[in-house]
Amino acid sequence: MSAGREKASAAAVENGPTEKRQRVNPVVAAQPLAERTRPSTLSTYIGQGDLVGPGSLLRARIEAGEGVGSCILWGPPGCGKTTLARLIAKTANADFKELSATSSGTADVRQVFEQAKNSLKLTGRRTILMIDEIHRFNKSQQDLFLPYVENGSVQLIGATTENPSFKVNGALLSRCQVFTLSKHVPEDLLQILTNALAYVADGDARQALNGLELALKVCDTPSYRQATLSRSTSKDGGGAEVEAEVDPLERKKRDGELMDAVRRGLRKGYDRSGEERYDMISALHKCLRGSDGSAAMYWLARMITGGEDALYIARRLVVVASEDVGLADNHALPLAMATYQACQVIGLPECRINLAHCVAYLAEAPKSTRSYTAYKRAEALAQEPPLPGVPLQIRNAPTQLMKKLGYGKHYSYDPNYAHPVFNEYLPFQLARHSSHSGYPDEQILKPPEAEQRDKEWDEDRLAEWEWRSRGKGKGKGNGKEERWAMVLSSAREIRGAEIRAWTWAWDWGSGLGSG
Repeated sequence: MSAGREKASAAAVENGPTEKRQRVNPVVAAQPLAERTRPSTLSTYIGQGDLVGPGSLLRARIEAGEGVGSCILWGPPGCGKTTLARLIAKTANADFKELSATSSGTADVRQVFEQAKNSLKLTGRRTILMIDEIHRFNKSQQDLFLPYVENGSVQLIGATTENPSFKVNGALLSRCQVFTLSKHVPEDLLQILTNALAYVADGDARQALNGLELALKVCDTPSYRQATLSRSTSKDGGGAEVEAEVDPLERKKRDGELMDAVRRGLRKGYDRSGEERYDMISALHKCLRGSDGSAAMYWLARMITGGEDALYIARRLVVVASEDVGLADNHALPLAMATYQACQVIGLPECRINLAHCVAYLAEAPKSTRSYTAYKRAEALAQEPPLPGVPLQIRNAPTQLMKKLGYGKHYSYDPNYAHPVFNEYLPFQLARHSSHSGYPDEQILKPPEAEQRDKEWDEDRLAEWEWRSRGKGKGKGNGKEERWAMVLSSAREIRGAEIRAWTWAWDWGSGLGSG
């Protein structure tokens, strides 16, 4: 036994002292890389320079330990909301409590409030409560915060990825400051990880770090190491393995395959219940209204590849066909309805072709909002009291009593006449708004020339369009008549055909004068 110990000690002396291995906390080791590298001081906090950069008011308050009061941090995932909240609490020398609306209820919140009230009375220490995903609480649950936020016993920091204007109780929102955090720019991400991962993370630092960790784990897998070794080693004449120079093209191909795998893992989902959905459908609509078919096609592709319901997109195209194209092209609405039916019958992925067809047509179609604006005028008049009754002349008279009372009296059936006839289609109070009145500017459905007179003429916006779209300069020396000719010519070149919607505009444009 003693001889064995002597041999072991002699071997230890011969091999040198054994290094004591540092014990790794298993809880920390299990955390993702994004959590392990979370900044612990404001000086190491990356991004949001306009909000907490050097010299900013918010940074000065945080560093002074004054806190920022109750606030809402609004921004996309991975932009630093949780980290910033923790740094605020750390520098404010306050008790920090953190809850998530996804896993906590009102009972948990009440418990924190009671603890905060007792701590303030006994020790004088304030409590900062951070609620992650605060938009997950409904309006009545958010009402619970109001008395505690108002009397200052708790400073609330709510983090949300949704627009607080729609997702946070108005009463609570009025008692909190809203700080908007933007997604990280590549320059900020380059301080966190390699340049390649910075551009596949879509501004999300957490995604970027997790992606880096994924790439490192992939490189560390036996299959990847074996593939690398088999490509970079060869055998000499004696059968022994020797290192061979790796082909740069082979290395580039292998690295590309790895990055493609990381990109697929990092591809961000499309939030069909959040603000992004409405932002993108709004972008598609506005691009169609502005006749930018290329931009409209891009947003269509973003929604389809993100998993959007094809019928949701098709419904908006039906609206565009009437709201924006309208009377300028009466084929737009039947095509939009056919597209909707095609999406119902065929479904994705094939119906994306039908959607692209309709988007291209609506973008290049002439535009007219006459019917849409006419309805808005009619709606405004229909809400002005006192509301007049239907004129007797055009009332239905199914009984003799109604006929005796004057219902339908002197009504002229228009198809029986070879010429126009007058009927009292609107009450006398609204007669000036009739299409048969002599006041075209006051008619509900205005004639094209009167509709055009209501439109704005902005020299600066027109010059910007000319410069960006046609490269013809500002043309300051041209009068309105010449500018109309230039706009018409440009529009015809773009669309490749005569545009019926501009015909009446040109006729009226000749009388614009120089003013």
